[in-house]
Amino acid sequence: MTNPPPLDRPQTPPGETGTAAWGDGSPPGVSEVRELFVVLGKALRAHQLYDEGNPVFQRFSSQLAQGFRALWRGLDALTVQVEEDRLLWEGEEVYRSASRSDSLAFLLFKDGIRQITFRQGVEVHELPALLKVLNRARDLRPEGDDLLTVLWETQLEYVSYEFVDLLAEGLDLPGPGGGSPEGLQRVLQGELGKEPEEEGEDEEGPPGAGAPPAGVVRPEDFNPTLYSLDPRELEALGEELRREMERDLRADVLAALFDRLEEPRFPGRQKEILEIFRALLPNLLSRGALAAASSILEELVRLLLAEGALRPEQRAQAEALLDEVSGNEAVRELLRALEDGTFRPDVGELAAFLRHLRAGALEGLLRGAEQAQDPGVKAVLQEAVVATARRHPQALMACLGSADPAVAAGACRLVGRLGVAEAVPRVAALLAQGPPSVRVAAVESLQALRTPQGAAALQQALEDPDREVRIAAARALGALGQRAAAPAFRRILEGKALRQADLSEQIAFFESYGQLRDPGGVRFLDGLLNGRGFLGRKEEPEIRACAALALGRMGLPEARQALQRAQGDPDAVVRSAVNRALRGEG
Repeated sequence: MTNPPPLDRPQTPPGETGTAAWGDGSPPGVSEVRELFVVLGKALRAHQLYDEGNPVFQRFSSQLAQGFRALWRGLDALTVQVEEDRLLWEGEEVYRSASRSDSLAFLLFKDGIRQITFRQGVEVHELPALLKVLNRARDLRPEGDDLLTVLWETQLEYVSYEFVDLLAEGLDLPGPGGGSPEGLQRVLQGELGKEPEEEGEDEEGPPGAGAPPAGVVRPEDFNPTLYSLDPRELEALGEELRREMERDLRADVLAALFDRLEEPRFPGRQKEILEIFRALLPNLLSRGALAAASSILEELVRLLLAEGALRPEQRAQAEALLDEVSGNEAVRELLRALEDGTFRPDVGELAAFLRHLRAGALEGLLRGAEQAQDPGVKAVLQEAVVATARRHPQALMACLGSADPAVAAGACRLVGRLGVAEAVPRVAALLAQGPPSVRVAAVESLQALRTPQGAAALQQALEDPDREVRIAAARALGALGQRAAAPAFRRILEGKALRQADLSEQIAFFESYGQLRDPGGVRFLDGLLNGRGFLGRKEEPEIRACAALALGRMGLPEARQALQRAQGDPDAVVRSAVNRALRGEG
């Protein structure tokens, strides 16, 4: 079968050879035809990858046209036979491809084309249309049109072809008049898998009696090898399908946008891409796609550092985008999603995203680090807080004045951790008048900073109205070994307020005083443990037990002697504390 109207080979006049009919030039050889199909394959690939105006495509298209013009010096038409994996011209192989995926021969063969003819003029009038048809055929779906349909729609005048009906290929179809009722009945019985019924024959007839008559189409008449795949091909196809299903299309789209964003020659396009990022980032964060969001931030930071990558307007746009993502509102929404379990991010992805945030995010990160319940998330937030504070120390100082106690407390601890000595006056001010939670954090910060001004503030906090602050200040001074605070401790230990406090506060003050190793401390504590009052009365058992623990913390020989004198004390609480102190137990 051929496409209408058929375009046949030019006829050779009688008595002349084929070579004479081709003109004055010498006929082309097999190598020239092979080279033509090599160039055709390259032009097809260039058509897939580039626009028609691209210089690469135009170069291959020009080479293909030159190849055809070279053939027309000896031919009027080029007719090739199509086989499953190769093309033949004059019985010689001029094209072969082992891979079906990009094989021109298989592209033609699978849709029934068995011969194709290119006529002089195709390089002038129909070359772009021919390339478009062949590339369109590569992308056709099995359930859609085939190459024959596309060729018929295009109506190429300088390309003709012969094709076969794939369903009937290799079959002897009945001629005209073969459609009698009896014949149709036998065809129907053959399709249904029934044996034709013959009068006068038993069910068990001679061999071959049940064979369908000629002209009946049977499943075994169809040759499946055209579309069959060997096990290796099936495995490769399955692997490619798995990769395609698992491929992160979001990453590919972002990579394409990043490539276009790197072209400063097109500021309008850069502006449009930055607007896309501005709309995309909140969507990614709301769905927990932190890896994609991190890649956007990383690309923006890289472009801002690269000289000449962005013009002033686009640079300001990128800066504003980074500031917006680092703002309180954006960080608050992210932390809320983490807290209520909207998504459970990978800790590494969360850390990568937080690493790119700016100074504006520090307040929200501090709040999250103070309030987070998940240990893994809390640790990541704390690391992000430290990294951000180191990059933006002024933002950390500003957080010390936050009205949010969680933020101020977190800033106090962070100042101590980073050793920001210039922050001591502000932390001391918070210790004097901040909320209780902030004052406790200020105590921890001043202990870490270890400055005289901080020690003086801690000494004043020994009499803070809040119990937790008093205990924290006492332990901080004891850990620092601030002997200058010994008189303040002795005044408190002798006062009535401590005797009315609970046991945990009494222990904290006595043990911290013992750590100071006050030169007159042994005599003072020995009097509390073993001494008697004006009327011969001893101190309350709890105070005597605390004094024993303080003597144990001193670690001095005379302190040990005082403890040994109290080993036989009749009070069980005191004896237990003395024994613990002698054993060195805290």
